[in-house]
Amino acid sequence: MTELPLGLGGALAFIFGASIGSFVNVVAYRLPRDLSIVRPRSFCPKCNHPIPAWANIPILAYLGLRGRCLVCGGAIPFRYFLTELTLAVTALYLYLGFPLPEAAARFGLCAALFAASLIDYDWRIIPHVISMPGIVIGFLCASFVIPDVGWQASLGGIALGPGVLFALGEVYMLIRKQEGVGMGDVFLVGMVGAFLGWRGVLFTLFVGSVLGAAGGIVAALSGDAGEAPVEGADPAADAPEADVSLLRTTVPFGPFLSLAAGIYALFQPGFIG
Repeated sequence: MTELPLGLGGALAFIFGASIGSFVNVVAYRLPRDLSIVRPRSFCPKCNHPIPAWANIPILAYLGLRGRCLVCGGAIPFRYFLTELTLAVTALYLYLGFPLPEAAARFGLCAALFAASLIDYDWRIIPHVISMPGIVIGFLCASFVIPDVGWQASLGGIALGPGVLFALGEVYMLIRKQEGVGMGDVFLVGMVGAFLGWRGVLFTLFVGSVLGAAGGIVAALSGDAGEAPVEGADPAADAPEADVSLLRTTVPFGPFLSLAAGIYALFQPGFIG
């Protein structure tokens, strides 16, 4: 089979990544609301009007419409654009740096981490429908297309990640008498371990904890964190007055774990080389 010219292949990878980024935005909005991720077609969350296909082109549509809905003029969250652009660049980087099957596997992990992070940020939950299948898929990918991991390290990661995080959660519960680690985080790290092995788990837990601690301090000092929203409640609803105590600051851990895992997924050969 004739290989694509590097420039054309890179352009297709960028477009593919942007398209998956658009889909990730759909998943992050609809999944916690128990809406189908297939139907209806994309709509404005403010006026519920269907978005024309030409106004739904990843990246370009946001720029062309200047971040506004075509119908009602409501603001389109900037993170929609950021998600599409980030995953487009991620796909391009992986295409240029890894064999195609391995690049696809690592990109799949990054897309799943992005979706989990957006949902966790909004709702303080990480749906098992993302992480549980991800554990199985990650093990298969590590076994057959990610030679730097392999099936043995993948099994080690599946056991080590959830085990360590669950144990830390139990210790926190004994000391503080409240939940410190959700099961969503536990299974998320299990997915990371399946794709990236036990070394990836250690990196994710350490770097994610450092990033999470820094994020918690910033959130507390800025008064931008408080009690987590009730599961199933719309995050757009009015929230109670925030408690900005450093020890009671509630910040979602999933995005920090995901960021650390994403860094390792992209640069793993450099870390272990």
